[in-house]
Amino acid sequence: MLNRGDRAGFRGAPRGVLLIVAAAVAAGTVAIVLNILVLDAFDAVGIITARGGLQKLVRAWLSPPLTASGLSHVWSSSGLPEPDTPVFKAGFKVTVGLLMALAYALLFEPMLRGGFLRKGLVAAVPFWLLNACVVLPLLGEGIAGVRTLTAGGLLSYALAHTLFFVVLAWAYDTLKGRLSNRRPLVRS
Repeated sequence: MLNRGDRAGFRGAPRGVLLIVAAAVAAGTVAIVLNILVLDAFDAVGIITARGGLQKLVRAWLSPPLTASGLSHVWSSSGLPEPDTPVFKAGFKVTVGLLMALAYALLFEPMLRGGFLRKGLVAAVPFWLLNACVVLPLLGEGIAGVRTLTAGGLLSYALAHTLFFVVLAWAYDTLKGRLSNRRPLVRS
């Protein structure tokens, strides 16, 4: 078990917290890659899912002040990827995925009981509800995107979202255990 009070961490941070963050980032990376592959597979067979909703909402809210302050001009003149480019969208998705992984590890997982499947399913619910009941309606897509998604698209998105959290919980539990016991991640 991770000991959150164990010192000798980076710049005085408790070693346990650093292990939690390291396990969360690594597990989040695994879950993000799988999530992107699943969503791309749905795209390949013509199933439209709720993708990029949070980015659209953030962009709608932040574009006016960023433009007025001149920061959007600085961004574009610096040669950085524009918000409509695949690179920017992927970066946004990875950032949000890692933030969800950190929220899972630091806030949700310590309160959850049971195995990784139960933890992943329980953790998926509040994030799904936030997207379905706040983000998509604010974009005019209705609750859970019912105005723009087919039933297949809605179910496919729910599956990809839930799979993200189940894989995150599995990878986090695995990595947390190995890191706290100082066992190698790969057996030779």
